[in-house]
Formats: sequence, structure tokens, C-alpha cells
Amino acid sequence: MIRLGYVGINTLLPSPNKTFRLANYTEDKMLQVARSNLKSLSHILEWNKLKNIKVFRITSDLIPFGSHPLNSGIWQKELKKEFKEIGKFIKEEEMAVSMHPGQFTVLNTPDKENYKKALADLDYHSKVLESFGLDKSHRIIIHGGGTYGNKTESEAILIERIQNLPKEIKDRLALENNEKSFNAQDILEICQVAEVPAVFDLFHHQIFPSFKNRSEKDVIKIFELTWPRSERQKIHYSQAAPAKPKGAHSETLNPFVFSKFYEEIKDLDIDIILEVKDKEQSILKLRNYFPELR
Repeated sequence: MIRLGYVGINTLLPSPNKTFRLANYTEDKMLQVARSNLKSLSHILEWNKLKNIKVFRITSDLIPFGSHPLNSGIWQKELKKEFKEIGKFIKEEEMAVSMHPGQFTVLNTPDKENYKKALADLDYHSKVLESFGLDKSHRIIIHGGGTYGNKTESEAILIERIQNLPKEIKDRLALENNEKSFNAQDILEICQVAEVPAVFDLFHHQIFPSFKNRSEKDVIKIFELTWPRSERQKIHYSQAAPAKPKGAHSETLNPFVFSKFYEEIKDLDIDIILEVKDKEQSILKLRNYFPELR
């Protein structure tokens, strides 16, 4: 069975990633906005339930400045009730949620200060998922990082740093191929050594291909071997935005483009996170063409 999910916000509902200027930071302000964000997240998940959407990526901006040194982490105590209620709902509805730190969360960076910030950001994401009371199958997904002029060395640093992560972070981590530094074959090899799941991003694979003479379905099945048998494999799907720079995601999905890929993989049991600007609308559109999609 193929299940579809989307990212961050619902175009029909209030946003769960409201924030404010760092210059105006106070803990009271942070808690006020975070509480509002959690309420908005709850509404999105309830909407997803009504539409039988089980897969969702939670915004990294749920807690304003969550990994910033100014944030003491008081939200974990003050918002405990709200987190517990949402986590209970996620578990009761058997939803699969994940988080995806931004492009600046790079584990193999040579810059010590940026590495420190990356660790703080991963710790924040881990604490969010822990606060919901969710097990480690609810993943934190990041890109491999940069090559910094020496790909072999950068891969080795990435593997070492993953292996040295605190257990509560490493046990949630998954790596995704990208379109510039680490292609699908690179990420697979890194994940096999580091012992974390590999997330196949089809769009990045099309821009920066690997696995010569292997179909996209073949690659997905190879990536599946990195996932625990108790978990559903996740992949990312998006399409190119017309007349925009290479790598830009489209505003909506073209179902006729999707159909070719779907026909190849429709017998697999995977979760597909759609990375598209119109979010849930593309799921509803695809279901009109392929009613068996969940």
C-alpha cells in the first residue's frame, strides 16, 4: 500500500510555524506563540484524520527559536499537557510523523561553531518528538551535508559524527540524498556504515543520478534494506517547477507525470512525502486520479 503525506502546513488552516523577531524574544512571548502553533498543529492532524492522511512532516518552527541559546527549553515543562494530548492523538490514529531540520543543520561541517549549532538543532528536534511521547520510528531526516573539497574525508567525518551522536538522536536519524554533494548511492553507503535508514528523494536522484542501469523502483528496494522491518519505509517525491532554477519544487503536482512513477512502484508498501507548494491539495488531486492511494 502506498500512503501519501505532506509537509509542514495545511493551506486551508492556520499555520503551526508562526514566529517573531529575535530582538523581541522573551520566554513568555515564545510560550504564547508555541502554544498557538501547537493548537494549529492539532487542527491540521484532525483535518488529516478526516481525510485519512496518515503521514505528515511537522514543521521545525513549532517552537520559536527552539534551538537558540536564548531558549532555555522551558517549553518542555510549560507545554507538557499540549504535547501529551497531540502525541496521544498521533498514536491513537496510527499516524507517522517526521521532522526535517533546515539546510544549515550540517553534521560534517568543518566549522566548529556551525557543528555546535547543528547538534543543538538535532537535540531540539529530538526533544520535540520525545515531548509528544513518540517512539523512534518517528524520524528526524537530514541531508548528508557538503563535500568541502574532499568527498572521501567528508563522508568519513559524517559517519564518525553520526556514530558519536547521543543515542536519543542517533536512534531517530535518517539521511536523504541530495542534488549536489551526496547522491543516492553515496547516501546508501554512508547509511550502511553509520547504521541509520536512508531516505530516497526521487527529485534529487533525477538531478544527481546514480545506480546506473537500475530503475527507481530498484533503488527504493535497495534503500528499504536500511530500514528496520518494523517501520514503513519513507521516500520523498516532488516535481520540477517550470521556468524556475534547477532544483526548485513545483507549486502543484502534475498527475500525469506522477502516473509513470506510480505505475512502477504501486505494489510497494511505502510512505511518500510530497514536497510541493500546495501541500495537502496535491494529495487530494492525486487521489482523484488514483483512488486507491491512502
